[in-house]
Amino acid sequence: MWLPAKQINLLLLGLIVLVLVLWQQWPQANLKLVFCSVGQGDAALIIYRDQQVLIDGGPNNQVLSCLGKHLPVWDRSLELVIASHAEADHITGLIEVAKRYQIKQLAAVNEVNDTAEYRQLAQEISRQGIKTRELVRGDSVSIGPVKLTWLWPERPGKETLAWTGEAQVLGAKTSLNQLSQVIEGSFGDFDWLLTGDIDTKIEQKLITSGTLPEVEVLKVAHHGSKYSSSLAFLEAIKPELAIIEVGKNHFGHPTIETLNRLQQIRAAVKRTDQDGDVVVVSDGRNWWLN
Repeated sequence: MWLPAKQINLLLLGLIVLVLVLWQQWPQANLKLVFCSVGQGDAALIIYRDQQVLIDGGPNNQVLSCLGKHLPVWDRSLELVIASHAEADHITGLIEVAKRYQIKQLAAVNEVNDTAEYRQLAQEISRQGIKTRELVRGDSVSIGPVKLTWLWPERPGKETLAWTGEAQVLGAKTSLNQLSQVIEGSFGDFDWLLTGDIDTKIEQKLITSGTLPEVEVLKVAHHGSKYSSSLAFLEAIKPELAIIEVGKNHFGHPTIETLNRLQQIRAAVKRTDQDGDVVVVSDGRNWWLN
């Protein structure tokens, strides 16, 4: 039975569209960094070929839209998920991510937090038996030619059962922001720095440690708080591009003080509240915004 020409044309058009979608989502040799627009919180993706690292999940489930947009439709696994620290604006979205994606490994600080979000995530991690590890200064992880190096925290947390679902939550005595994982990423000659919610006290410790690298891209700490991104810190790392993950908030983030300091070092600035998902691509030599 012959199909009418109109139906044949529609089938051909559908096949062309499908091929284009698959081609766009096919793993590429370039590195892609995606800073997701999730509101007042952090969520970022590192994508290299068919391997992905998710850093934080934001304050809601908008991270799922980011994953759906930037990962191939057939890929439902994440090689590594990093919870920079156990505050709700960084881990809430990870609860649903853990339910919908296969997480091969979780990197998290061994500290508990007396919140419903922390308890739900810890229980989900425990229920699924996701392998959890704590990485501190000097540790590193490689994904092909992509290397992640931990600059902070300097020592392990106090609660070894933090992510087993068995920890007794007594409330953190130390600011969890100051325990944020600080991670240097490198891919050939291209470098970036993820800073969680660290403040100027931790920045100064990183400066004096002598481990701070110069980078092309900086994820600005604590959504642009005036208590982070000191001029000394920015001058030490010399970022060409500063990315602020921020949404509507009552804290005044990003503050004029931080924006002025970024302007002073002549860093270009991108904000997820104004620019949506910010995508940086690198071939290991050059980098560009996508």
